Amino acid sequence: MDKHTSTCALRAAGALALAAGALGACATNTKPAGSAAGAAVPVGAHSTAATGLIGASRCASNRAAGTITYLTGYSFQASVGILDPIAAVAQGFYRDMCLAVTLDPGTGDPASSGQLVATGRATITELGSPSDAVTDVAGTPSIPVDAIATYGNMSASTLLTMPSITNLRQLDGKVIGYKGAMPPIITAMLEKAGVKMSSLHEVAVGYDPTILPRGQVQALTAYKSNEPLQLRDAGYKIREWDPESFGLHGAFNVLDVNRKWAQAHPGAVEDFLRATFEAFNFCVSHAARCVADAAKYQAGYPVKLNIQRWQVESHEVLSTLLPGHGVGYETRAQWQPDYQLLLEYHLIKHPVDVNAIIDPKYVDAIYHGRNLVWPGP
Repeated sequence: MDKHTSTCALRAAGALALAAGALGACATNTKPAGSAAGAAVPVGAHSTAATGLIGASRCASNRAAGTITYLTGYSFQASVGILDPIAAVAQGFYRDMCLAVTLDPGTGDPASSGQLVATGRATITELGSPSDAVTDVAGTPSIPVDAIATYGNMSASTLLTMPSITNLRQLDGKVIGYKGAMPPIITAMLEKAGVKMSSLHEVAVGYDPTILPRGQVQALTAYKSNEPLQLRDAGYKIREWDPESFGLHGAFNVLDVNRKWAQAHPGAVEDFLRATFEAFNFCVSHAARCVADAAKYQAGYPVKLNIQRWQVESHEVLSTLLPGHGVGYETRAQWQPDYQLLLEYHLIKHPVDVNAIIDPKYVDAIYHGRNLVWPGP
């Protein structure tokens, strides 16, 4: 079978093989709309029957890997690394690979996510950036996790001000709000712009971006796909300051896996990534459909905002693909800017070996150049 045959044609062919009852053996249990938020969502059964898209041996091996618990970065928002696994569930791509997957909503805390994967309570998780992965390893040098994919090759962070700020030096002596921790790439941008850093009042804030137009802060760190959209949708005019325009670069959205599990089940890791990236490509063309599936996981889901979020982030990923490679490909050089900023601003106590953190062989195995090999072996 041609590995690059369209998904629709392949699934139609697979359906013929499944019609005799194999679908029941690989049934997907999705959470019904209105269910309590936060519950895990199991997908797939443990039959070793081939699905028609991969061979019986590979199917049996993937089933033997057990249930993959995927911990999202934050809830079920339509970010890359969240919406695509949701779509892989809804479209049956994990089932096609004979994988049993459970989706758990994350809290937005990369340190706890890394620890949950390290202890085996989660199998794979999504972290916001290479900085998160490096910080996890720096804090716990023996942490048994590997970074198996990196989506975007630009910084996802931005700084927001009101339009009256036309030069970042106007922030001298002003209040800057940040969530969790001040992003080092934002600090580097402010320094490069000539801001008197000792004069700034950096304060931890919550998740309401309207503190900026209400004057409680004069600048606010943000994600390009989140707070700017919220504020503009609410009718506010704002100004964005992008570190990339100051010559500062980064990467975003990293998938971390439990090392012991991955070493025992390399084929399952490959096929999890294969199905996830197939879903990514699907959602690029069917954003509204994918977001509608995500909305089933959470009451009061902001559909319009999440469609916008997905469109921004998926564009950031596709517009910054490394030359000759597809979504998820990662290298040491790609991680170096994040790592250097952590060292420069003393956010990690000791240097770490980035090569020991990333393991690109799984992504390498599922691509021919920039073309995702679908289905699997």
